[in-house]
Amino acid sequence: MDRDQLIETVRALAAADPRVLALFLGGSLGQGLGDAYSDVDLIAVVEPAAHGAFTDAAHDWLSAGLDIVHWYRPHPALPLFGSVTVDWLRADLTVTVPGMVHGAKDRLKPLYDPASLFETLPDRLAPRAADPDKIEAMVREFLRILGLLHVAVGREEWAVSVTGTGMLRNHLIALMVEQLDLPNPPGALHLKRLLSPEDMDLVTSLPVAEANRDSIVSANFAYARIFLPRARALAERVGAAWPEAFEAATRARLRRDLGADWDGPALGVVR
Repeated sequence: MDRDQLIETVRALAAADPRVLALFLGGSLGQGLGDAYSDVDLIAVVEPAAHGAFTDAAHDWLSAGLDIVHWYRPHPALPLFGSVTVDWLRADLTVTVPGMVHGAKDRLKPLYDPASLFETLPDRLAPRAADPDKIEAMVREFLRILGLLHVAVGREEWAVSVTGTGMLRNHLIALMVEQLDLPNPPGALHLKRLLSPEDMDLVTSLPVAEANRDSIVSANFAYARIFLPRARALAERVGAAWPEAFEAATRARLRRDLGADWDGPALGVVR
């Protein structure tokens, strides 16, 4: 089975099920921006009275047409499922009801829509400002990971520190995406399409930590020098609280244990 056959198979499942009112194709394929590596994002709009039962049996419903070897629910509270077929095709399924389709005509493609629900959708979604609480939580977590640098150095846990540095990198990328005020959360594997060429150059040029002291410290400080000013500017724009005391405590601890913080030299610090 190829991807087009997968889409047609699920379309046929929807057309044969009286509970399904519409089936939309979302994600990059729904926007006409997909490539050979894009997954299939499916949105099944079902009768409200059938939503609970359909959601509970989503695996069985999709398995009636697809040979699924992996099934997962990323967010237990949401009717969103991910799957991988025996041919390693990726298909996500969201189950919703009329009036609750989170999308617009420029982001969705109708696959099965006898009631013309697609015509009730807006032409496009409005830009979404970053959530102040989310930004504050992101900054706090960044500072927490950064502050643990003194523990890693003290214990000489260089392998663990490489993982921590990767987490800081992920936070920086997430912050860059939040700055864009996108209507919908983007797919994780389409970074080049989202970020500006300047930000992409910045991300790709930042150091990847090696499992030794100087490399770990340098990489942590490099990420902090970029992340924190950007995060503060975004926090000010959206009205997010800034954890001043936590930042000061993190800076003080790193200065005490490492002899420097992210605004100082990253190498040659006190051992």
